[in-house]
Amino acid sequence: MNTVLAPSRRRPGFSLIEVTLAIGILGMAILSLVGILGSTFQQVDEIMQTNRALSGVTRLIGALDNPRSIVYLDASADSNPANTKYIHQGLQSKLDPFPAVAASNFDIAYRLLAPANTANNAVWLYVYDRKMVTAVADAASAGSSVNYNLYSNPSAMEVASCAGNADNFGPIAANTRNVVGTPMRVRLTLSKLLVGQRFQIDTATGEPGAQKWATGTALPVDPNLYALAYLPVVAEFFPHDYANSTVFKAREETPILVQNIIISR
Repeated sequence: MNTVLAPSRRRPGFSLIEVTLAIGILGMAILSLVGILGSTFQQVDEIMQTNRALSGVTRLIGALDNPRSIVYLDASADSNPANTKYIHQGLQSKLDPFPAVAASNFDIAYRLLAPANTANNAVWLYVYDRKMVTAVADAASAGSSVNYNLYSNPSAMEVASCAGNADNFGPIAANTRNVVGTPMRVRLTLSKLLVGQRFQIDTATGEPGAQKWATGTALPVDPNLYALAYLPVVAEFFPHDYANSTVFKAREETPILVQNIIISR
């Protein structure tokens, strides 16, 4: 008796076309995911920079209200880590020409910002987090050695001005100031809120004169001849990449944050 065997069931494999289509679909999905992740990372970075700029606004307002707290980095800042001058000391003849009289905070801030009547005359400041490190003598060795605890000391946000027209804050200066993270540079110019204001005292009458401020108009050098009780400025925040000032002043950049600041007498 002959037994008839049923034909074996063979499972067919994938064709080359099916494999190619599957790889293509998978590749498109991966590319889409990479694009989404890249956009997400960029948005996160922008949010972090904006948050840093917002923190910098608070510190900058405090510094302009008390300009004697603004650090002044002179031409030796890249090689001299012991720079302890403040802006009213480093630019004394310009900002505090009569130190015996003790100029008011407003007068110092006014003398600093009054020339910034155009973008080309803008005042540049730098805002950054600085690690506060103090030297502590080692008692076990009777003061013969000094320890630095970099991890237990807090950080503080600092505002600095760089020497002269260079306005450069380089990486070496950042190291000497124990800068944490990336600094931000701030461009300060006079606000358009001044437009139409009678800004200058008439020396003959002691009252505000007839001249009204327009964009580009120079303010009086002497703050006592400035007629208003406030000085409005615009602060534009940019991430600082340690570029030379001749580079970043010439290129077009979109600020991370733009803030109007009012400095009161």
